[in-house]
Amino acid sequence: MPRKTKVTRRGKNEGSVYQRKDGRWVGQVTVGYREDNGKPIRRYTYQATREEAAHWVALQVATELDRAGSVRSGELLLRDFLHNWLTACKVHEVCSRTMALYYDAERLHIAPALGDLPLGEVTPLKIQTFLYQLQAEKRLSQRTISLNKSVLVQMYDYAMELGLVENNPARNAKLPRQSRKIDDGDSKVIPIAQREQLLKAAESDPILCPILTLLMLTGMRIGEALALQWKHVDFQNRTISIQQSLTRELEFDGEGRTKKTAAALGVTKTRCSRRVIQAPDLVLQRLREWMRYLSKRKGGLEALVPEGFVFCSTRTMGMRTYSGFRASFRHFLERNGFGDQHLNLHRFRHTYASMLLEQEISPKVVQKLLGHRDVSTTLGVYSHVVPEVFTGVTAVVNTASEQLLAGTYAPRQGRERVLAQLRQLEALLGADGEGA
Repeated sequence: MPRKTKVTRRGKNEGSVYQRKDGRWVGQVTVGYREDNGKPIRRYTYQATREEAAHWVALQVATELDRAGSVRSGELLLRDFLHNWLTACKVHEVCSRTMALYYDAERLHIAPALGDLPLGEVTPLKIQTFLYQLQAEKRLSQRTISLNKSVLVQMYDYAMELGLVENNPARNAKLPRQSRKIDDGDSKVIPIAQREQLLKAAESDPILCPILTLLMLTGMRIGEALALQWKHVDFQNRTISIQQSLTRELEFDGEGRTKKTAAALGVTKTRCSRRVIQAPDLVLQRLREWMRYLSKRKGGLEALVPEGFVFCSTRTMGMRTYSGFRASFRHFLERNGFGDQHLNLHRFRHTYASMLLEQEISPKVVQKLLGHRDVSTTLGVYSHVVPEVFTGVTAVVNTASEQLLAGTYAPRQGRERVLAQLRQLEALLGADGEGA
């Protein structure tokens, strides 16, 4: 079960959002303290979703600030409004890891550059200059610059909703162009010879063997693999259900700095990441061997229950942490002569996808197996493999055009192949087509 986050006392004009046992979400705002006994004065709302409750909290905070005269006076600084928006609203809408990125953008970049300007006096030109400075002076990546712009866009959208500004000066700002390094994808994929060496080396390691085999032959993310429980493995139907992921829960201090990190179970990366995949024979074989190994360990039989974690810690029989497994993987690489190969765990996922595309599996099928939201993500990440997959397409089209002109066109082989792929896709995804 996910660890509960410790709730600390919040100050005036700060809110909290939490879920009741009946499933409803509660929004709570402290608007002051009683003069006679010092007890807090709170307002509550009950909503069906977390987003609705967080939105109510944010509006209540803004209302209290307005009554205090700090909003309408035109003296509200961007840094104050930004921090208030992050702590009162955004913190309830995104996961703690994303929130850490938002706080970093605030503390390291936005507040130092634009924080002392009144909220309503920030112009599109000032934001555009800020984005170019992130590139030219701080040499930040395109991804980090885009994150800073996204924070400003969302913050000003919220300010517009409250009627504090008439337009969003960040909306039309352009991201600076950055020269992209030529990448043929080799750095993402484990070479064929090295794949064989890794699997053979893992055979002598009873702990790493099952999980490395699973990663390479299913394409699961490491967080999904570590969160896997025995109830998600169906040996009879030869399937593995991916329903959750290992994540990190972060707690922040008043300035947005991370003060505590804890491993916890969470939802998958996206809705599409929840899926059911067919397990290869070798993966099922390695999992059975791992079960026999655990059964001989002290307390191992207690871990072989539906709620037990498949790749549990052999010391505690509880959930294995990402940092702990990464250390074990690093030692494995060093022992077997792979220490200088710069291998990371996500390369197993890239390798799995590349192997499927190399074998001419439809990119749409690969998309569903990987849990990507759409096929454009798959084609973009694995573009170095796609040209090989579609080699010969021009020749096929040429032949088809000649047959059309001659009146002899008959889509027999192509039709059979498409139907076979559709049947394969239906078997993988189930009748609903949503990847479970």
